[in-house]
Amino acid sequence: MSAPKLWRGQTLQDRSVDRREQMLAVAFDLLGTAGPAAVTMRAVTREANLSPRYFYESFPNREDLLVAVYDRVEDGLRERMKDVPRQLDPTSTVRAALEICASYFEEDPRRAHVLLREPLADDVLRRHSASRAPVFVTTLAEVLGSDIGALVPGDAQALAVASTALSGSLVALYLDWIDGRLAISRDRLAESATTIALAVVVAAQV
Repeated sequence: MSAPKLWRGQTLQDRSVDRREQMLAVAFDLLGTAGPAAVTMRAVTREANLSPRYFYESFPNREDLLVAVYDRVEDGLRERMKDVPRQLDPTSTVRAALEICASYFEEDPRRAHVLLREPLADDVLRRHSASRAPVFVTTLAEVLGSDIGALVPGDAQALAVASTALSGSLVALYLDWIDGRLAISRDRLAESATTIALAVVVAAQV
């Protein structure tokens, strides 16, 4: 077989991948700063300095682009969750996980806007995020593993109630902190989030 043709040292596939990455980066910035309405095909390709025809090379429509941005940010948070120490007791594990969440959002507030704020206002992101467990609940369940049963022992309804309440309370808490409406340190935020999370789980069992 002949070697793939190169253009400026790249194959056609390499160039396609690079263009997709450019558009994802632009869409992330637009979504995280100006919201979903700013993420249009024309805006993305203009900011990426690409011809509009390249948009459909990577994304069937803008809705798929929004979902791809959301998934990438969520995957980044999930990857961070792998660093939570597993030998800790459930309370300490929750504290460590919520501090990682705080750090992830503090490093780039656009991440919090993409995962927490925009699904509240955009139908595409709302439907997409509703198709799985809320990001906080999912990540906490992943790092807790079997220990989550110690918090909500054998009660699926209690876990469902806890998931909904936990998502709502933590989304509000983190958004107020990231947007500057809650002027506390990251450590205080993680401690408060842990107290709220455990209180919600206990209350859900009543």
